[in-house]
Amino acid sequence: MPISTTSIEPLSVADYLASYQASSSLFASPSTSILAQGAALSCRTNNRDGQLLARIRQLLHQAERDGLKQPIILGAIPFNPHKNGFFRVPRSYELAGPLHRSSSAGRLLSSNTVQQHRLIPSGAHYEQIVSSGLRTMAEQHISKLVLARGLQIDLEQALDRHTVLSNMLQSNPAGYTYCLPLERDEHHPDPETFLGASPELLIKRIGDQVMVNPLAGTCARDPRPDVDQAQAQQLLQSDKDRREHAFVIDEVVRILQLYCTDLQIPTGPSLTHTRNLWHLSTHISGRLRQPHVSSLELALAMHPTPAVCGTPTHLAMQAIEQLEPVDRQLFAGAIGWSDAAGNGEWAVAIRCAHYRERTLTLSAGAGIVPGSEPALERLETGNKLMTLLSALGLTTTIDTL
Repeated sequence: MPISTTSIEPLSVADYLASYQASSSLFASPSTSILAQGAALSCRTNNRDGQLLARIRQLLHQAERDGLKQPIILGAIPFNPHKNGFFRVPRSYELAGPLHRSSSAGRLLSSNTVQQHRLIPSGAHYEQIVSSGLRTMAEQHISKLVLARGLQIDLEQALDRHTVLSNMLQSNPAGYTYCLPLERDEHHPDPETFLGASPELLIKRIGDQVMVNPLAGTCARDPRPDVDQAQAQQLLQSDKDRREHAFVIDEVVRILQLYCTDLQIPTGPSLTHTRNLWHLSTHISGRLRQPHVSSLELALAMHPTPAVCGTPTHLAMQAIEQLEPVDRQLFAGAIGWSDAAGNGEWAVAIRCAHYRERTLTLSAGAGIVPGSEPALERLETGNKLMTLLSALGLTTTIDTL
């Protein structure tokens, strides 16, 4: 049966997407580019009883028994891993190294046009939720709480996936661009799809080497270079943002120490950026004690990090489910791939959109710590929503967040 081909030469974004169809899956990172076709096997499963890892192992073993060589799993773990995620073993896939992204490539014009849109909740209501969250944190001794809001967009026609993905790939060379159909029927003309361009690596495992790159602490970029640099330095020196970042790093390191030796941990965060945002970033690496531990097992151990949930995790998740007006579903979950040997990459599922029947649901969150100001957290989530709106070509249509 057909399975994988490997390309040595760097592919352009256009070449990478040449065989893309609405039923295709893709995951492109700074080191690896996967474009997969169809679904030989698929399942919806959760980790409520700790069974997800075994279920995925069974799926990969079944693929090998069915004659697939070097099968991989592509999948999405929801924010609450007790709820169902979606996983598929593709019929075939192409594996390449990093894409060649042209700095001179212009943004493609999308055919997406908006019929109507609505904020869930409204900006004012979100500020009230943040205020309630701060009170809940004080009452329940929660150190950090991530609160999200959404933007629902009804399109006049089916989503122009090809253009959206091209824009995401060109503008996100240091990040993780992904697109996963959520339909079992690969012939569906306009399948339910989860797609996005995340700046954040949850876990990468190649052989016995493990890498993570948590992000926490954000500010908007400015088109004026001097102002842009000043805002970046202000973020780097911000007590509030450094405290928010430290909560994430402490928890990530605690979990990695259970699995790894030789951890390399910087003494403090550095700056990284996307087209629209600055982030506080920390690269951490280590070596597995037990080489059989897979990238998916590590992802399940790490998720959800305080970067998307809060700390303590169980109290923060309870508060999120009480305070936020809608279920996050796949937003702030994990998305990525793993092979039968356990190698793989999983990104934090942010800067994302859930598409179904001409409706896009975008989501963005902000980390709340004591001293957070609701109006500034609303501004941060608006800036994050604007990142995806830009890729969708909808920034001129929706300008108030």
